[in-house]
Formats: sequence, C-alpha cells, structure tokens
Amino acid sequence: MKLEYGSSAVGVKLVHDMKEAKEHLSSLQDKLTCEEDHPGIGLGYGNSMLMMKYLEGTEHDIDIVLHKRKLVAAFVSDNGPTKKGCFTETAACMPSCLPKDKVGQIVTAAYQCCTEIGLVNGAFNVEMKMTPTGPKLIEINARMGGFYLRDWIKEIYGVDLVRCVFMTACGIKPLVNKPKPRFQMMGVMCVPSAHAPIFKNTQTYDLIRNLHTMGHIRYNAIEDEIEDVDFETEEPMCNIAVMAGDVQQAKEKLLNFCTLFHLTTEEYNVNHFLKNFKENMI
Repeated sequence: MKLEYGSSAVGVKLVHDMKEAKEHLSSLQDKLTCEEDHPGIGLGYGNSMLMMKYLEGTEHDIDIVLHKRKLVAAFVSDNGPTKKGCFTETAACMPSCLPKDKVGQIVTAAYQCCTEIGLVNGAFNVEMKMTPTGPKLIEINARMGGFYLRDWIKEIYGVDLVRCVFMTACGIKPLVNKPKPRFQMMGVMCVPSAHAPIFKNTQTYDLIRNLHTMGHIRYNAIEDEIEDVDFETEEPMCNIAVMAGDVQQAKEKLLNFCTLFHLTTEEYNVNHFLKNFKENMI
C-alpha cells in the first residue's frame, strides 16, 4: 500500500491480507490528513492510497531525458534491498551492475512507459524492478530524479539534468553524445534511527563535510544544515557515496568508510544492503 501522492516511501507498507490493509489505511488517514502533517511529500494533493502487487526482483531507477518524445539520454542506477518493515531506500550504485542487454531492456521499458502517458519534453524518473520475466513498473515521477541522482549523473557522466530540463523547456534538444562513465559510484543512505548520534557529533559531521569538499566522498543531504533535520522521522537524511574504478573496489571502499564512521550496525547492516551490487547482477 502507498500514498497516491507521496515521497521517500512515507506510508508505504507491505500488507498480506485485507485486515492488514484496512488497519494501515485507517492509521495513515488519521495521521496524515494535510500538508502540515508531513510537509513536502504531497499531502496537499490528498491522502488517498492505492494498492499494487508486490514485485520480486532487483530495483532500479531510470532517469531519462526526452525531447519531442524522442529519447535523448538514459541513466540507470541500482538500489539495494529496502529496510525491513518499510520501503525506505538504503543504498545505490551507478552505473548499473546489470548486464548490457538488461540495461537496454529496462531503458526501453522506461521510455515506452513515459511516452505512453504523454510525457514529451524534460527529464523524468522511472522506478522499475527487473523481475524474472523482465522489467516491471513501480512508478513514474514526471520530474527529474531527486536527492543525489542529479549530482551523481553530473559527476559520473558530465550531464546536468537541470540544464537538460531548461533546454527542452526552451525547445532546444540537449546534446548528449553517449557519455561514458568516469568511474563507479556507490552510496548508502543514513537514517535518524541508526545515525542521528553520529551526525549530532559536530566533530564527526564536520569531518564528513570536509571529506566531501576534498573530493574523497560525495555527501548529499536533505537539509543544508544538520539542525534542520527532522530526527523524529525515518526518512533518509543524507547519502554518502564513494568513487572507484569498478564495482568491487567501490563496495570495499564504502564498507571501509561505513565501518570507520560506525554507519554500519547490527540493525543497519550496510554489507547486506550492498549484497546485490556485483558485475552482471542478474
């Protein structure tokens, strides 16, 4: 079950029968009634919910650029398994670890989904799962990918999605010449329940930001200042990523960083979240 208008997997829950579904619906519609209850996730459009079939497989984001319904560029990233009990994102990897033919399948599927619902110009984000029977749609965001995705795509491929959006809005086709990735990126989400004490420590927080400034990591935060983070919710408050020459090097580098900064715990097992990230992951 999920909110019809939502963000960051707020309110998303796996239910097994009608009783669970009704209980979750009743609970959420009491807690989330208007924009003030949880600013920024879309409650201003309503709090209606929908149900969809749970899909087995690996989860992927496809960020595509369209100009006059033609595919200009596509960037595929992989997501780790979501945190148990909810669907909050935990980890990500770009470029995708999928075999080339699977990347082609998922890009084609995402492109067809966007054009079939009438999207014409701009940058759009599509979430899909690669199932045993092929790509299956989770949702389409009729906007560019959020959070860290713009930064990652710009760093890895040298393509700025915001620039692409402005160009298509002005009727100009963005020139993207099949960019080759400069390196592999892999990152982990940090959440209040596991990481609040770490980021409330001024010395540690400053060190992480300095490592970003020096180019050793990529640090993308939800809020500009740590004081503005809502530590009472379980939404990711930031993403910390590393760069390396290949998937295995990136995984080792990220695990070492998470161990050093105590980002991985028994309850928040980063090694588990990264388990699917390997060459030809299907």
